[in-house]
Amino acid sequence: MRKSILLWSFTVLSVLLVCSCKDDDEVVLSSDCYISSFTLGNVKRMITTVNTAGRDTSYMISYSASYFPMTVNQLDGTIANKDSLPINSKVNAVLASGTVVYRKPGDGDDAWRTYSASDSIDFTTPLIFRVYSPDYTASRDYALQVNVHRQDGDVFTWKKVTDPVMWSDADTLKTRIWNGCLWLYARINGNTRLFTADLPGGDNWVEQPVTGLEKADVTTLTEFKGHLYMSGADGMLIRSEDGKAWDSVATGRDVHLLAADRISLYALSDGRMWRSVDGLVWEEEDLDDVSALLPMRDFSAVSYTQENGLNRILLVGNRNVDMYPSDKAAMVWSHSMTAEQEMARWTCFNVSPDNRYACPRLHSLNIVRYDDVLLALGRASLGGTIYQAFDNLYVSHDNGITWKTDEVYVLPGELKGQDVAMSAAVDNEYRLWIVTEKQIWQGRLNRLGFGIR
Repeated sequence: MRKSILLWSFTVLSVLLVCSCKDDDEVVLSSDCYISSFTLGNVKRMITTVNTAGRDTSYMISYSASYFPMTVNQLDGTIANKDSLPINSKVNAVLASGTVVYRKPGDGDDAWRTYSASDSIDFTTPLIFRVYSPDYTASRDYALQVNVHRQDGDVFTWKKVTDPVMWSDADTLKTRIWNGCLWLYARINGNTRLFTADLPGGDNWVEQPVTGLEKADVTTLTEFKGHLYMSGADGMLIRSEDGKAWDSVATGRDVHLLAADRISLYALSDGRMWRSVDGLVWEEEDLDDVSALLPMRDFSAVSYTQENGLNRILLVGNRNVDMYPSDKAAMVWSHSMTAEQEMARWTCFNVSPDNRYACPRLHSLNIVRYDDVLLALGRASLGGTIYQAFDNLYVSHDNGITWKTDEVYVLPGELKGQDVAMSAAVDNEYRLWIVTEKQIWQGRLNRLGFGIR
């Protein structure tokens, strides 16, 4: 195996100082010295994958590590890469070139080694580098460390948090990340109850007293302009400042709340889509397709801003089984506009015959935005047995048009087949929370957790 090559460059300040105070020029060597830069070159990395026969196979690649800059801290005398090299990068036998000496921390003065271009250095442990001034009257030491990830950044890791007891008999759940906490509204024996837990642990659940939530539809829970909103009894809109005390809002119509963006609330009423900037006055929205394609149940929506600055709401849900028994997929609607716009038309992603990756028609359908993709999950298939409960996470890379499974986003095995009440949410540190009446899971893509304590 050929050795990887790690290149670095360093500059000594004022290597030569030219003085002309006398008639004859005199060259004076400076006693100043420091390492000003350190740049990584090509590094070898072992990749493990599954071949076409389904067997694990490994091979070596070479990549440019210059994308992982080394930071030289002159105050504390350290050199390190803040962004670690990918897992399985080989830094145990690296060639180097330069004019400094090095040793391991803790070794004595007789352990200093001067290296040449043919030297091979083991960077798997920290090293002390010493640089000398041009006149050799001074020297300076730096602690150098090449960081390599110990986890594969593209692996989604799950951790089981706890088995809930307080809402084990719930028939409907809705989870929300709000004010730095996990909020869970549960319908239990016809009553609405509230439970909260601190982040990041999510294991110290406390029941909170609530008022004004009689017959509330907890699945409609929506945050808008610092308040929480829900559809209450008989389509009445209710609102709360603290999530505990809820009051009705005089809307003038019965609404089924769906989603909110930076400007408006959105709701269904009389089989049509409506918007409101205050929850009081509602205006009908424009649709690019027939209103019969609007969902009627299992609603889930997410509002987000794309990299191009487009503000988008994606709404998914199912139509009534008795009225539309032949539906094979969920209904997906999209609403997008620029920051300058105040309104836009809703677009239906009607399932075309050649789209083999439509959003699955699931009970308790949940969608979340995660690492620039959309994830959908839910219970068993609606009106059939195509999918079992928690069959898969379905991933959309094109803002809701297609939904596929992949090898990265995979649900915990313990959830598979459990047809129980559930809800999902994503917190500000990229943790995906799945809360059911039986289990609580916390998952995160490894690379999104690097550097988070």
